[in-house]
Amino acid sequence: MPAKVLWRRLLASSLVTSLALVLAILVVATLGFYFFELRDNPDRTLFDALWWAMVTVTTVGYGDIVPTTVPGRLIGMCIMATGIGIMAALTGSLASALMERKNRKRQGLLPVKTNGHTLVLGFNAQAPELIRTLAGAAAPSRGPAVVLVAPLTPEAFDAVAVDLGLGDRLAFCRGNPAQEAVLGRASPATARVAYILSQEGLSPEEADQQSLLAALTVRSLAPKVRLYAEALLEANRKHLNRAGVDVTLIRGELAGRALGAMGEHPALWHFLESLLGRPGRRGMAARVLTREEKGLSWSELVARAMAGGGGLPVAVFRVKRDIAIKDLLDADSALDQFILELFAAYGQEGRIGSQGPQVVVNPGDGLDLAGFDGLIVLASGAPDDPAEARQAAGPETGGGL
Repeated sequence: MPAKVLWRRLLASSLVTSLALVLAILVVATLGFYFFELRDNPDRTLFDALWWAMVTVTTVGYGDIVPTTVPGRLIGMCIMATGIGIMAALTGSLASALMERKNRKRQGLLPVKTNGHTLVLGFNAQAPELIRTLAGAAAPSRGPAVVLVAPLTPEAFDAVAVDLGLGDRLAFCRGNPAQEAVLGRASPATARVAYILSQEGLSPEEADQQSLLAALTVRSLAPKVRLYAEALLEANRKHLNRAGVDVTLIRGELAGRALGAMGEHPALWHFLESLLGRPGRRGMAARVLTREEKGLSWSELVARAMAGGGGLPVAVFRVKRDIAIKDLLDADSALDQFILELFAAYGQEGRIGSQGPQVVVNPGDGLDLAGFDGLIVLASGAPDDPAEARQAAGPETGGGL
């Protein structure tokens, strides 16, 4: 913020004006009282005069120091008369400033100071369930777990917040997340992950365009944050990926696959539902493969995990990583070394693209696990309700699926 603008805001603030008046009265009263009452007393100092001025202007009146001269008493009368009004004005200004701050927070206009949080950019019918799931999976922290950035009215956000019941774990920044000034209030640089939702009320082309602009804004403010986006048109998936989105999900594509699976048997849907988990219950989890585990075969890894009670391994994954020209060149080749030196001389990193992410389900012993980064496991446990298990199994049949 420019210094001139800040100075104008300070001058226009009633709180700053009241503080300045109180300070001026204290300075004048302290100097006057010391000059007329205490300067000839070696046992008294300027601090004693300040103490008397503070006690008098706040109308406390301890009575340990009292004026004895006419000028001193006149000074006391003046600050008694003005002190009541000035302190009342200061108290009112302070209360007004606190109320204004609370109102601006409710309107989503204040910066959210937090870290390790999740950003939800945009709002649609899927947003409440997404926010509830993200907040339920987040680790306990002092700041908000989820920050919603969307062009909602304060009343609409209040209704969502009451329905979710997350309290201070959900914060709100009002405005278009594609604008840097708006997104900057949500502390994107310290966020853990960001989700871009398709904005309702727009055509599919316009909604995807807004998502694309939001992705570019996120990447400009937080280049390293993990970014997931929802799109309405399959043709725009590649554009979002080029804008820096790590994973783009087309609305409805997973729902269509789930409905197709239900045609085989209802139990398949309940299986998928268990995998995705419910609030407070997660059906699967991902973790990093240790160096020792990368040296095992798949069957050995599964046996070890099951013996340790860590859940059933079902897949391995490789995270997305950049591919540089040096990854494709031979370090022992003089020509390749010359090419690398040319890139370095011109200050170029030689990045030519990216690889992954990649997931391999039940890879078998023929796959070398050393080239993968993590493991996906199914959480062990039975359904909470026996009736739920019977419902998931579907009607009794004479044979298997």
